Amino acid sequence: MTGRIAGMAMDGTPVSDADMARMQAEDELHAQWRRRAVRVVAASAQDTSDCRMLLSILGLDDDVVAARADRPERRARRRRAAAA
Repeated sequence: MTGRIAGMAMDGTPVSDADMARMQAEDELHAQWRRRAVRVVAASAQDTSDCRMLLSILGLDDDVVAARADRPERRARRRRAAAA
């Protein structure tokens, strides 16, 4: 194993910076997949209750939607669209 040790795993083995970067990249990739799944479900749903039910079936809760809505660049885009 190369690189500086960034932390310790739950079993006490060291975790390198490279491993930490890989885990963070995987987390971001999974977050992107969840956001895409939410968009597909929202586009396919008949109404909000149908959307919530489908998201629940997939194991996706409102946290994904809320996290996406709270991003600053999202708010700026909405304001620009409303002004146009």
